[in-house]
Amino acid sequence: LQGAQAILGGDQSINAWTPASSLAKDMLVSDWQVKRSGDPILSGENLALTPMALVWWQERHQAFAAKYGATDLKAIAAGLQETGGLAAIAKKPEWGLFKFGHTDPASSNSGLIALVTMAYVFHNKAQGLSMANVLDAGFQGWLGGLAAGASGTRNESTGTMMREMILKGPSAYDCLLVYESIAIEHLANAEGRWGALQIDYPAQNFWNDNPYYVLNVPWSTPGQRAAAKAFQRFLLAEPAQRQALVHGFRPADPAVPVLVAGSPFEKYKANGLRNDIGSLAETPRPEVIQNLLQSWQRARVR
Repeated sequence: LQGAQAILGGDQSINAWTPASSLAKDMLVSDWQVKRSGDPILSGENLALTPMALVWWQERHQAFAAKYGATDLKAIAAGLQETGGLAAIAKKPEWGLFKFGHTDPASSNSGLIALVTMAYVFHNKAQGLSMANVLDAGFQGWLGGLAAGASGTRNESTGTMMREMILKGPSAYDCLLVYESIAIEHLANAEGRWGALQIDYPAQNFWNDNPYYVLNVPWSTPGQRAAAKAFQRFLLAEPAQRQALVHGFRPADPAVPVLVAGSPFEKYKANGLRNDIGSLAETPRPEVIQNLLQSWQRARVR
């Protein structure tokens, strides 16, 4: 999102843009057309995919399943409203308050995706998120509870937040909503420090498709565009795509298999990792996303 604002502001050092998801593209194009004219995107290809995932410490996951019969975002919202914290949820007063986190929706793609996911989950739908859905009084109240209770939402880096969870254990977070790839990177580290992690998936989910956009901006020369395209071809070639899998991503090249020996998706099945993530939600219109973000920001300052 900061990259989109830099492009909009005319940062002439940027000739290609690789946000974590295409969610920000329509917002950039819409703002660009208001401020300038035309389309700032010359071409784009997805490099690798990863959905959103709920990452729990296994003990906390089991406690929520026993208390609420679920470990989804609605159960998390209920847990944040428990005044007795984990004493009321798990009969473990020594665990303190329930701590759930995601990154800042105003600056981080994963935080913004988390926000859109919450809206779809509350309304139990996977498409057609509307302005009326965002302004619904029931949703506004529910979102306010999440906004007030969520930890770490000033954090702009998904990786930094996940690292903090692994370094500090449940004293930092009981559960995070992050990229699946970030969770995969840290699964092995968690085992040796605080115990096992458990992966869940939101009922309505998104692919973070890590697109690579070659820009169509006034300061980009033909030579710079050619170089940007050459780097794009390198990233889409088979060797780089196989490395994407090593780092927990699902390669964009369909010829590179995911379910192979040694793959994280085979290795961490017992932790809840799975290839099929269920229902996928569509990207809302830019004005719906903007109003959702404004609702979150207002709820945070109440």
